[in-house]
Amino acid sequence: MENRLLDFLEAIQSQPSMTKAAQSIFVSQPYISRVIKKAEADYRISLVDRDHRPIQLTYAGERLLAYLKSAAHLNQAMTTEMTQLRENESQTISLGITPPVAMAWFPQTLPAFYQQFPNMRTRIVEVSTSEAEKLLVDEQLDFFIGKTIHKPQVVSLPLTTVALSLIIPKSFSFFRPGTFWRPFSSDVLTQLNGQPFIRSIGESRMQEMIDHYFSDQGVQTIPLIEVENLLFAMKLVVKGFGCTILSTEMLSQLTPEQRATVNAFRLPISQLSVDFSASYHRNHQLAGPLEFLAQQAQREFTTAILRSKKGKQSD
Repeated sequence: MENRLLDFLEAIQSQPSMTKAAQSIFVSQPYISRVIKKAEADYRISLVDRDHRPIQLTYAGERLLAYLKSAAHLNQAMTTEMTQLRENESQTISLGITPPVAMAWFPQTLPAFYQQFPNMRTRIVEVSTSEAEKLLVDEQLDFFIGKTIHKPQVVSLPLTTVALSLIIPKSFSFFRPGTFWRPFSSDVLTQLNGQPFIRSIGESRMQEMIDHYFSDQGVQTIPLIEVENLLFAMKLVVKGFGCTILSTEMLSQLTPEQRATVNAFRLPISQLSVDFSASYHRNHQLAGPLEFLAQQAQREFTTAILRSKKGKQSD
């Protein structure tokens, strides 16, 4: 009854006569009139101004139509959520995140996620952006947080821009003891010529950016060692094997003893930085768990990283 009444009131609102309203929704004019009159008897108020030309709803009719629309939307939302909850009881989603920020973001997000989706089974993996790109394209990964992926099959929601820093070991001639952070200048890049550089082949997209940056700046380093991830590269710099470029936030993981063995230079974001995004396959409907994760990422990602950084600095 209410669904029919909603349809009939909408038709009357948009048509010049009861006959035209009935024709627009493929019912007979007597039928639509009978349903309207029954509703008017139930509510004991006129819903249609039949004396007006063209025919129109009364104020009461317009208000009833608004309530019926709201009720229909609420009912649809209820049905959709119940369906999602039923499907989530047997659903598993795979979540990927780039290693340097995994421990900063997921611990902040998972409690709220499982409060919302208590029966959802999740598989969380730390993967490089290059690996995630392949897994997302092949639909083997549902959701990824890391460097922005530029593929037509992948949708990326911008999160933040990550600052990068250059770190050099004490074995370099221009190392200055007793100073961890040093001001960056073009002279620093000039002094990198001929120096050993530790490359991250696991983060090939970022390494490509660094290679292009060095080429544009006329810098030629020696690719001494290739490693799978930037955490390992940072440890090798501490041991004196060469320099590298990594996210500034990662440097907060160095102990005071390790900080004494390296110099760090914050690179201008305008020259070199990394955009982070939340990514998912274009074929996936961004609803339920994935929508929740995307909203949490856009709202909490930068805050979680900063909170983690402050905690490490106070240790």
